[in-house]
Amino acid sequence: MNRLIWHPKAALTDFDGVTLTAAQAAGVPAARQCDPAQPARAMAAFFNALDAGLSPVVGPQVDAPDLAGHFFTLTGGSSGPPKVIRRSAASWGHSIKVLGERLGLGPDARVGVLGDLTYSLSLYAAVEALCCGAHLHFLPRAGLNARGITHLYATPTQLRLIRQTAPDVTHVISGGGPFDPATAAHVATVLPNARVWRFYGAAETSFVTLADSYTPANAVGAPFPGVEIEIRDPQGQPCQTGAEGLVWLRSPMVFTEYASGQSDSTRVENGWITVGEIGRLGRNGFLFLTGRQDRILTIADTSVSLDQLETGLITAGATAAAVLPVPDPLRGYILHGFVEGSVPCPPALKTLTSLPELPRLASGKPDYRALERLLP
Repeated sequence: MNRLIWHPKAALTDFDGVTLTAAQAAGVPAARQCDPAQPARAMAAFFNALDAGLSPVVGPQVDAPDLAGHFFTLTGGSSGPPKVIRRSAASWGHSIKVLGERLGLGPDARVGVLGDLTYSLSLYAAVEALCCGAHLHFLPRAGLNARGITHLYATPTQLRLIRQTAPDVTHVISGGGPFDPATAAHVATVLPNARVWRFYGAAETSFVTLADSYTPANAVGAPFPGVEIEIRDPQGQPCQTGAEGLVWLRSPMVFTEYASGQSDSTRVENGWITVGEIGRLGRNGFLFLTGRQDRILTIADTSVSLDQLETGLITAGATAAAVLPVPDPLRGYILHGFVEGSVPCPPALKTLTSLPELPRLASGKPDYRALERLLP
């Protein structure tokens, strides 16, 4: 699928219940910059811009030139300003073909999207639904039953916030954070008939792995169809099976380039890419992640993963968690944590602050920059 085309049977319904069909969407003017506050019009303008040879973006204005068959989207921006990336329609077309068939996406599917369209997962879910002929719904958490949603795209944090039981949901597609046993148990309660598909990926790579109920505990999944994964040591050499190192991958779904901003963690070499994740491959090809390289710190001569500490807080019962380091001349760093909920402070943290709600980005992830202003 080298082009992204609004399927003639696809339709979308916005937050207010207003439905837009394929025929109606065709009458919306193409726009290079699409307003996420008007998701129905934004999606119509996005598809029409692609058809007109423009490179659309949902959200901020982008100064980079148009390139036919390409569009712009944003990275998560948890620890800095979101970066704008350019990717091709074909790079999403590959995963749309794979998941459309695997998830049974078609005219009978009602796809729910919880996040802001500036977040690449939400935009991907919307594009996928419309390309596959499904009925796309932009909805608040309370709208699952009212809309009869069958397929739900959501981050683990968004799933943990669902309180309403929704038996119509048959498929959950989740990524963008730790999916621990407590989250799985909560989803099984509120979405009792849903098969859960978990994925690991990044805005730059799209899908890297896919996991389901048969995936070993703590693994993030097996390589997504078409993806090759290699673990490399600090010298850039392949590691033995089971050894930990930097995760590299080769895939038809990677981005084209950064249009605004750069990442020191992202490197591209001879068709392979890394975004700075540390992990290992099990004997059956499943990927296990330790955390992002830039969030693995040496504290009192011990390697500490901030990502794993956050996962531990969520497993202990927090709805959301964030761990921030502060430089310390004696230990290297002192760690401070923030959570939604009430959980014990682990020994690795100097302080643990409970907030009614963590500041969040459009992706639903914690806003680390905002939390830095709350440090004791």
